[in-house]
Amino acid sequence: MFSSVSSWILSIAGIVIISVIVELILPEGSLNKYIRSIFSFLVVLVIVAPLPSLVGKKFDYSQIITQEEYTLQEDYLFQLNVYKTEALQQELVTAINEAGYDNVDVSVSCNNYSTSFVVDAIYVELSNLVITDKAEHTNIIDIEKEILKLIISYANVEERKVHFEK
Repeated sequence: MFSSVSSWILSIAGIVIISVIVELILPEGSLNKYIRSIFSFLVVLVIVAPLPSLVGKKFDYSQIITQEEYTLQEDYLFQLNVYKTEALQQELVTAINEAGYDNVDVSVSCNNYSTSFVVDAIYVELSNLVITDKAEHTNIIDIEKEILKLIISYANVEERKVHFEK
């Protein structure tokens, strides 16, 4: 009996000490309030834990604490991948413009519902191409090669995934 009481008291002291240390480490704010409430709940659980055995009934903790499965929200993944796609498209257009080629349309295709952002294909429209003074090449084949190198370096994709449309 004495060992169970002493282990119960040590459990209470241990969770209180851990909660004080965590509270000292965390900065002030709303996160600190949530952490404090979680540790308060844990202290109450540790204090109440031996009571069912004193009453003489078996108590199933799994009914109180259930492990929730976290599912990824498809809407969130879709919107996140759309933002990444738009950012990559803008980055590619900017890099191509800085190389001296204006009015180049870039379209990035990917699976927007995937948990990882993987580019399936990149389409480059050159029908409205304007060559500025900064451009190194005027030949369309050389221009495609230069734009291809830019896309591969910025998007980190394989050459076969880049498609030019004229």
